[in-house]
Amino acid sequence: MAVPGETLVEIFVNRVARSPEVVAMKVKRGDEWQSITFRQFDSQAREIANGLIALGVGKGEFVSLLSRNRPEWHIADVGILLAGAVTVPVYMTNTPSQVAHVVGHSESTVAIVEDGVQLGKVLEKLDELPKIQRVVVMEPGDSEGEDPVISLHHLRELGREFARTNPSALKERIDSIRPEDLATVVYTSGTTGAPKGVMLTHQNFTWTLDCAGQLLGFTDCSERVISYLPLSHIFERLASEWGGVCYGFEVWFAESIDKLRDNLKDCQPTFFIGVPRVYEKFYTGVKARYATHEKAKLISKALDAALKKVDLELAGKRTPLGLKLKCALFDKLIFSKTREELGMAHCRFAVTAAAPITTEVVKFIRALGLDLLEAYGQTEDNGPTTITPPGKARIGTVGPPLPGLQLKFDPDGEILVKGPNVFQGYYKDPDSTAAALTEDGFLCSGDVGELDEAGYLVVTDRKKDIIITAGGKNIAPQEIEGRLKVSPLISQAVVIGDGRPFISALVTLDSEAVTKWAAENGVAFAELADLSANSQVLEAIEAEVNKVNEGLSQVEKIKRWTVLPEDFTQEAEELTPTLKVRRKTIAQKYGDVIERMYVR
Repeated sequence: MAVPGETLVEIFVNRVARSPEVVAMKVKRGDEWQSITFRQFDSQAREIANGLIALGVGKGEFVSLLSRNRPEWHIADVGILLAGAVTVPVYMTNTPSQVAHVVGHSESTVAIVEDGVQLGKVLEKLDELPKIQRVVVMEPGDSEGEDPVISLHHLRELGREFARTNPSALKERIDSIRPEDLATVVYTSGTTGAPKGVMLTHQNFTWTLDCAGQLLGFTDCSERVISYLPLSHIFERLASEWGGVCYGFEVWFAESIDKLRDNLKDCQPTFFIGVPRVYEKFYTGVKARYATHEKAKLISKALDAALKKVDLELAGKRTPLGLKLKCALFDKLIFSKTREELGMAHCRFAVTAAAPITTEVVKFIRALGLDLLEAYGQTEDNGPTTITPPGKARIGTVGPPLPGLQLKFDPDGEILVKGPNVFQGYYKDPDSTAAALTEDGFLCSGDVGELDEAGYLVVTDRKKDIIITAGGKNIAPQEIEGRLKVSPLISQAVVIGDGRPFISALVTLDSEAVTKWAAENGVAFAELADLSANSQVLEAIEAEVNKVNEGLSQVEKIKRWTVLPEDFTQEAEELTPTLKVRRKTIAQKYGDVIERMYVR
């Protein structure tokens, strides 16, 4: 049952009143996990809220937040909202230019950053950020005290002093917050490459939390969850932070992705969220251990039996008693121990979202005894459009629509969704907003799909070009491709990476430019295909790729690339009449080339 409240602030206030001594968060400091109760959470968030008001942050103004997952992220976010302001999360992996775009476009007046590295990104572009009045650093460093930098400790001191002299100011601000007020603007990559600010209200969040919580069967203060996906992504923020406040979860913060496995063993979450790449690592890691196990033959038999049971369950068929008993024995002997090794011994279910996941991985994880549920949605509808209910998975689907959502399909099969979780539009971008929403208020997903006979959504294709890597990172390919095509040697570039562990690219040569270059550099050739394999040409292209990578964040960098022997043409249906690349055609035609980039 959700804590009542029409705004996130009201939900938080009611949670603190209801569960002041319940542990809200756990963080590892040294060798020990330290607890933070909801009472402590509230005290620190109110200090930040009062501090922001003291700095002059008005109701509805924007505050950027740039940090890894840690208690201060949650505390700062709640503090921003208590002050009636709007949180603008920023990815830690962003470059200084990308950070400046988000902070500047949102017109944030304050930026709260984690440490000196993130501070440096803001200070490097400070001349481009005229609205910034203060930069608050969670971990004070050498720049503390230098205008406009202050420490989070100092901000909280300001808040305590302000509360003493203005005891009613924060309550007045809290009381002024309405469900229709903006809670956050989340910048997500668009197909043009320029990040767009998704405007989400308090009501968008409260409706989604209530609906998803009922569907997943959360009860008050009974869940543990580990926070490790970026909080700047709506998936983690909705699930762990605001799910934690709404339902009283105990939220453990992973030390890092490298230490996730050890942290999972400590936390023993009751449910787990992940992107496909996380489950793929579970899959490859467990399979590798099984292959070299002293009981490998027994494990192979156990897996065969478990996978048969999974197939029957996902098809909605009855499992024969003999197979059920056999699987129960194998689970006790083998799979229960594997779940303990993974830190999943108490996990009731796991959710995968943010990118497509293969059937093979889904079945394997379920064979291990984890109820892996698929979900589907986008930032523009606050995360979920569909969620698979626990115990009711159907293979190849991403679950039924959330209760209360309207789902329909346009003539070309595009998934359209309407409901209380759909965003208010893109910040300062009416044209993109008009393109994303139909006249009657349906969100155009950019994906193609259909409902099966049980009312579960099957996503069959991606209409939009946005790349979602296996790690759940949203990347706009056009911007990267445009940078590659700035090179005079490159004619066309197609960035690959949807559902993949990293970004790669297919590149074609500009025949005129490269033949001229070859003549100038004494490179002999008979035809263009000869140059596509020439070592000197490849070195020149590598230099161009490296140059482009310098301006990209880590997740956007091109890790591997291939020069194709010929350029794309309209005749081969690789280009449209307006010379746009046909991605699906190219992906099919050069499928073998693409696969080689991911196996070598």
